[in-house]
Amino acid sequence: MIIRLADLDIRWDFKNTDFVSLFSLEDETKSDPIISISDNVPFGECHGLQFVQTASDHVLKRSSTLVETLCADKDWTQVNIYCDDYSDPHFTLPLAAVCSRFASFETVLLHGSLVEYNGNGIVFTGYSGIGKTTQAQLWGKYMGADIINGDKVFIRDFDEGIYAYGLPWKGSSPYCLNKKAPVKAVIVLRQSKENKIRKLTEMECMEYFMPHIFLPHWDEKCMYWALDTFDRILEKVPVWLLQCRPDEDAVKLARDTVL
Repeated sequence: MIIRLADLDIRWDFKNTDFVSLFSLEDETKSDPIISISDNVPFGECHGLQFVQTASDHVLKRSSTLVETLCADKDWTQVNIYCDDYSDPHFTLPLAAVCSRFASFETVLLHGSLVEYNGNGIVFTGYSGIGKTTQAQLWGKYMGADIINGDKVFIRDFDEGIYAYGLPWKGSSPYCLNKKAPVKAVIVLRQSKENKIRKLTEMECMEYFMPHIFLPHWDEKCMYWALDTFDRILEKVPVWLLQCRPDEDAVKLARDTVL
């Protein structure tokens, strides 16, 4: 299967393809995948020990309730992943591989929600539980905005501007659309008893915005590309701090200010 994320193509050879089916291409002959991800890792058991017989430049492991192991070549073009439960659609190492590869294409992953309103992309970000999905839902309710994703957003830099994209990974949010929108504003959320909004300075963006960008710390060159893309996002898109209640007035304040 070939899927397209952020206008970039991926060869996706996993047992569980249901959760990425919305992003699959009907005509794969017109595709030129920049990364291939599969689950064909030669794992075996040896007296209770797992081992990998794969030449690799990158090995990432994640062990919590779900065990995952990733092996990738130097350029992140060929990736093999083992997962002990392929029925779970939210295992994270495939996303880590995609973000590592996408970094060289001026694309970063943001922990945030995305809505499209009158052709404008509005991105909400902040710490877990701060109300990103709630704000997106309020925009849907009061403004008729399309909620593209409630938890994760790809942001890509082009010469003509910054675009945000939906993707299959959506955390606990129910929202997942295969759409993109030109980014008009990034809004960092804080809960407050009073609705107020102000534009952040570049230095403040480092404190309020940057912590929510996914950075591939395990690869120096990918880190460089991701940070360079972040700098260019700041040059092209205003970032706002919205301290608010979860109500219609907060939506109207943000709309009237950023648009």
